[in-house]
Amino acid sequence: MLVSQTKFDAESNSKIDKILLLPKVEGALILCDNELVLFILPEFAPRPNTTRLKGISDVVICNFSRSSKAYRIYAFHAEGVRLLKISADSLVLTKAFNFKLIDKACAHEETLMVSKLNSYELINLKSSQVIPLFRISETDEDLEPIITSFNEQSEFLVCSGGGSYDSGAMALVVNHHGDIIKGTIVLKNYPRNVIVEFPYIIAESAFQSVDIYSALPSEKSQLLQSITTSGSDLKISKSDNVFTNTNNSEEFKEKIFNKLRLEPLTHSDNKFRIERERAFVEESYEEKTSLIVYNNLGIHLLVPTPMVLRFTSCEESEIDNIEDQLKKLAKKDLTKFEHIEAKYLMSLLLFLMTLHYDHIEDEVMKKWCDFSDKVDIRILFYMFGWKVYSEIWCFHGLINIVERLKSLKLTNKCENILKMLLMMKNELKKKNKTGLLTNDFDDIMKTIDITLFKLRLEKKETITVDMFERESYDEIIREINLHDDKLPRIELLIEIYKEKGEYLKALNLLREAGDYISLVSFIEENLKKLPEDYIKERIADDLLLTLKQGDENTEECAIKKVLKILDMACINKNDFLNKIPAEETSLKVSFIEQLGVQNSNDSKFLFNYYLAKLREIINQSNIWSILGDFIKEYKDDFAYDKTDITNFIHIKLKHSLQCENFSKYYEKCENLKSENEKDDEFINFTFDEISKIDKEHILTLLFFPNELTNWVSSEELLKIYLSFNDFRSVEKYIGKQNLVAVMKQYLDISSLNYSVELVTNLLQRNFELLDDTDIQLKILETIPSVFPVQTISELLLKVLIKYQEKKEESNLRKCLLKNQISISDELSRNFDSQG
Repeated sequence: MLVSQTKFDAESNSKIDKILLLPKVEGALILCDNELVLFILPEFAPRPNTTRLKGISDVVICNFSRSSKAYRIYAFHAEGVRLLKISADSLVLTKAFNFKLIDKACAHEETLMVSKLNSYELINLKSSQVIPLFRISETDEDLEPIITSFNEQSEFLVCSGGGSYDSGAMALVVNHHGDIIKGTIVLKNYPRNVIVEFPYIIAESAFQSVDIYSALPSEKSQLLQSITTSGSDLKISKSDNVFTNTNNSEEFKEKIFNKLRLEPLTHSDNKFRIERERAFVEESYEEKTSLIVYNNLGIHLLVPTPMVLRFTSCEESEIDNIEDQLKKLAKKDLTKFEHIEAKYLMSLLLFLMTLHYDHIEDEVMKKWCDFSDKVDIRILFYMFGWKVYSEIWCFHGLINIVERLKSLKLTNKCENILKMLLMMKNELKKKNKTGLLTNDFDDIMKTIDITLFKLRLEKKETITVDMFERESYDEIIREINLHDDKLPRIELLIEIYKEKGEYLKALNLLREAGDYISLVSFIEENLKKLPEDYIKERIADDLLLTLKQGDENTEECAIKKVLKILDMACINKNDFLNKIPAEETSLKVSFIEQLGVQNSNDSKFLFNYYLAKLREIINQSNIWSILGDFIKEYKDDFAYDKTDITNFIHIKLKHSLQCENFSKYYEKCENLKSENEKDDEFINFTFDEISKIDKEHILTLLFFPNELTNWVSSEELLKIYLSFNDFRSVEKYIGKQNLVAVMKQYLDISSLNYSVELVTNLLQRNFELLDDTDIQLKILETIPSVFPVQTISELLLKVLIKYQEKKEESNLRKCLLKNQISISDELSRNFDSQG
């Protein structure tokens, strides 16, 4: 406390009207008898060489500039407003505003609430706007104007009364636009001084009392308390000093502790922590005040009721009151106990908004996220009835409203739960980057992720791993495993296991599901990430299992993948082939087909398999009958130039749907034979095997049309082709020794026309064989009398000419020979006679 014996003016005993402390420049402005003087502290003496300002009615602080280290002060003169700049070493008049006759004022930067000629006005110095308000007194009674700040940024409190101090009055809260807000606070009489200590308005009455009113519009009775004395008038003041640890009853303290102690909403058997939380509140508790009530009987402290006991209503109107209180707390340096109270008010605010708002998915949820570092957002999930992780603690005084909210169906207040949760998740993740949610973030994310998972599951939406945080993976796995129908979520489980690096678990899952196509694809995609022991000891078994469980439609693709994996894993393919069980013949065949034949054993194995398939198809699909029809059709065609029997059957097979499977395995056999055409042993092997199942030489003709002479005589082949009426093929085996026999067989054909055509073509195409007289005579003798000679007259003529030429040539040769012999004999006699 500073006590000074210095008089303001040695020649005057006038009282000091106002002292404005300026601690940052170690000074104070003293207003006395309309004169403003700057004093220095702590000497409390006028600053030398500083101008005194006369005619000043009031003085208020505008702000303090950190850059210039100077206060900006409004001094109000009858002729206008002066803006002063006061630093540690100077007082300078910087600007003047032409607003006259102001008696008293309160400043929020450039916005002033002033009294002037029995009226209040709102002045904006920046825009020079003036908003006339209301009268101080309804009459011309000289009442002291009451102006103070209700909210240091945007609201003023003023009082308006009747004709005297004992008549009723009103306290009005006005914003910077001149609007009266928060309703009207009725005062029992006009005060001499007012202090705002939200949520209280403390009025100094002219009649030996201090009246305390509620600033909350929800209060039914705005006058809460009156403090009276039999002594002199009570005065009120607000000290810069804060006084703590005032004495209150144990019952009063117990009421506070009971409201503020934390209690578990879940896992309620934690008695140790319950006691610890209560002890924490007791240790943090302190009562403090800067309000002073004094008169000639002494100085007393006026202690406001703790916030936790002031805000007890669950009405909607309490929301605005709590928000106002929280705004004021945000500007203060809070004690440990005030922090607890602030968290209590935040919790109550969130609960009331959740209770009273019709739609909560936007503004209310945003507020929950904003307060999530102070209020456990899992309480919200608890009220929704969602699964919550770890313990949730709530103020004991708010348990009832929490349970009330839990009994309601809060989802009815949300149009889109999924959208709401995603918004909250995004906001909370942003907040977590600041480090505010470090302790609880994982559990909060689990709750949101599991709730999202269940909701999407209900809606049968697509669920992917990137929708969830890594911390939630284990819980999602547990949730899936709780359901019998986990198979539809197998893809999600596999992706989670991949993210967790648990590749073997993913393989086990695919194995259990019997999804072998996905199993081999998974191995291919993640081979480099699989454990080395698995690749050495287990991978071949899984690949083999995959192939064994496949079907014809997927087998080829699976084998290609397996072969690729074997290459990637450096596993010998032949070793793998040897692991295929003997009973898995079809699988082994398919594997060799994709791998490629490595040796003659592979070729024989494949050929036997294909041939077995052919035999099976022949028996099941009545192939011999179909081939018999083809042959009959071929034999009934007597066109000499028709294609050979082998090509004819090829064409028919190609266009026969009934023979599709037969053709498939025939082609496989044929291709295999072609690949090994230089391997005599294999070719002989194939002939022997085909012969075992052949009928009427059909298959051997199909497989070996050009190689049959290796195993079948020409005479036998001629008979075979004659039996099929394969005229062109017959020509390959015709000679002088069998030409007449073939001709006779053609002549035996019932239709004379066909016989004529066949014989004609036969003789024409084999004319070179008719150079023998005997055969010529045999042919002529063979032609029946009914045979239309004119059809082959030209040919017969050629034969006769050839015969005549042959005969003449023979006679000529005989004559020449006879002549030669005669000449030789003559010469011989001549030689003899001369000798």
